[in-house]
Amino acid sequence: MSQLSDVAAVSRKAIRYGAVALVVLIVGRVILTAAVAYWKQLHPPPPPPPDVKFGKLPKLEFPQVDQPKLTYSLQTATGGLPTSLPGQYKVFFMPIKKPSLLAYDNAKSVANRLDFIQDPKKLSDTDYRWDSSSPVPSSLTMNIITGAFIMDRTWQNDSSYLVPTLYYTDSQAVDRTFNLLSTVDLLPDDIKTGTNTIGYLKGDKGQLVSAVSLSQSDFIQVNLYRQEVDNTPCVYPWTTRGPITAILALQREDGKQFIHLDYDYFPVDTSTTAVYPLITPADAYARLQKGQSFIAGVKPSATSVTITDVSLAYYDSDTPQQYLQPVYVFKGDNDFTAYVQAVDGAWVQ
Repeated sequence: MSQLSDVAAVSRKAIRYGAVALVVLIVGRVILTAAVAYWKQLHPPPPPPPDVKFGKLPKLEFPQVDQPKLTYSLQTATGGLPTSLPGQYKVFFMPIKKPSLLAYDNAKSVANRLDFIQDPKKLSDTDYRWDSSSPVPSSLTMNIITGAFIMDRTWQNDSSYLVPTLYYTDSQAVDRTFNLLSTVDLLPDDIKTGTNTIGYLKGDKGQLVSAVSLSQSDFIQVNLYRQEVDNTPCVYPWTTRGPITAILALQREDGKQFIHLDYDYFPVDTSTTAVYPLITPADAYARLQKGQSFIAGVKPSATSVTITDVSLAYYDSDTPQQYLQPVYVFKGDNDFTAYVQAVDGAWVQ
């Protein structure tokens, strides 16, 4: 009987200690797994080296406009230049249209659907202009190879444009622009799913100037922007407009609504990429100080700028460029925005 009691006591101890050991193993494994994950988070493996598959990239072409001479100082949230930006970045291929026998016919089809039905005037081997007299003298100038175009109507010739007959919301203005682009089959998916901004305008001595509110406006400007590419925003040569910009008159008559349409959209092949090394934020800031940048926006009266933000974005040009490349974006007071090509100079020709 005593032996049976001893066996039972030993069994109970074994079960108890075994249970404790099992709990220790489970808790220890959880703690170890968490510790390993935390260490990896603090010490991520380095990315593979840049593959530079496109070879040397072309230098970015910015608009040829006079650049103001400014002095700069830094006053970012951290007090200095960012330290967490990556040292390498993706570059995307942008297919460029080539001359074809169908280029003229395709361009003429777009012009006709925009109510420019007369034969165009040939301005150059690539540029044509269609004219129309209704509802006011109007023109459509298009590069038949790239598809970029500008449509303008001389609203100044009709005083009724300055007497609004229809008010609509910002979203309705965007929808009307989408509808027009859809009509001519020129509404890309990455524009439709992108962002937009709205500006209110009024006529003043034959010029379009900013209006304080819709109630004081004669026109609405709609800027359409490409959706982010690989979770990175795109920036454009001008801070006041996007790759597609429309100006709508507040008129009930359909034929009078669009007085301006600027179309500079070029597709990006997101399936064809390469990775390139970047210059450092310090190098980019030094180039900015030396005038080796493009200033996309600043108040005309500014002589100095305090830089408050530095980031990376893709530069989406208003002229065809073969690659979508990253730029450092500098923002500051006085409505300042400037771009510096970010790819290391050893890979730019």
